[in-house]
Amino acid sequence: MYTRLGEATLKSGEPMEVGVVLGPDADWLPRVVPFLGHKNPDTRAHIFQSLEQDLDRLENRYYVGTVDGRIVSQIMIVGNRGAGILGHVFTHPEERRKGACSLIMGFQMAHTQAEGFRVLCLGTGFDTHPYWIYHSYGFRGIVEGSGQMMWREHAGIEEELFRAAPTSVRDVRWDDWGYFDLLAFQPAGENEELPRCPTMGLKAQGSLEGPFTSFQLRRQREPQIQAKALESETGATVGWGLLAPDTRWFRDVWLLDLHAHPHFADRLPELTASLSWPDAPVVAYVTEPRGPKAAALEQCGFRPAATLPDWLVTGGLRRSATLWRNG
Repeated sequence: MYTRLGEATLKSGEPMEVGVVLGPDADWLPRVVPFLGHKNPDTRAHIFQSLEQDLDRLENRYYVGTVDGRIVSQIMIVGNRGAGILGHVFTHPEERRKGACSLIMGFQMAHTQAEGFRVLCLGTGFDTHPYWIYHSYGFRGIVEGSGQMMWREHAGIEEELFRAAPTSVRDVRWDDWGYFDLLAFQPAGENEELPRCPTMGLKAQGSLEGPFTSFQLRRQREPQIQAKALESETGATVGWGLLAPDTRWFRDVWLLDLHAHPHFADRLPELTASLSWPDAPVVAYVTEPRGPKAAALEQCGFRPAATLPDWLVTGGLRRSATLWRNG
């Protein structure tokens, strides 16, 4: 469905219509997909699927600027339940330096806030031209010198979304995407049990924007993968439990991936209890031997199998890890 948001004038003097395409939309599929055809295969697959069909409850919004019916620039927003990701910002090379992206940003920021988004995450190059466009609309780096940026509805929004509350476990859905990225953006605590998300290649604080897409597409190809989300009654996704063949090593060994926001670390046993163990070795990595993740592993029958000295390097520090396995 396309909604016209307004009109703006480019620096060239050309009028540009700004609107938003909310997927799925068969009419816009053959226009948006080629415009973003330079993206990697997994990204292109998501864009195609989002315009062809519903992806659970995920809101796929393509904010487009058109001149004489041609898309000249666009910004994508994906997410739900207040948390979103801004990505795939692209202006056609022949249309650059006309201010199209900045103009679309103004319409997009007003519209996404009106639609209930309360936090947006993005990744860009630090101190680049796009960085300062985003900065002008309220985005700030998550750490000094970082191109990973966040816009917050207000200063305490994360404390509000992640406040302690009752939880439930369900299957991971596409609309968890914004919250997976928001959880990944949170600072790594001094005693946090890392790696934060080995299944998606995340050691500590960082982004899961691209890796989440690849993981969801992998689940479509490999239905034996188990993925559970811990959802708070606030609507926030506050943790995950992932169980999949370990593609980085041996596919006959499975990797258990557990993470929860610190306010919900005591709920990790709920995630392990929701999983069915395969008839194969299952391993998990933990850098802190006495934390809630290690306790949850021990509770469901895992035992330390090996120590990996200086195994994980993050923030300039080397941390040893314990390899746990079931049985």
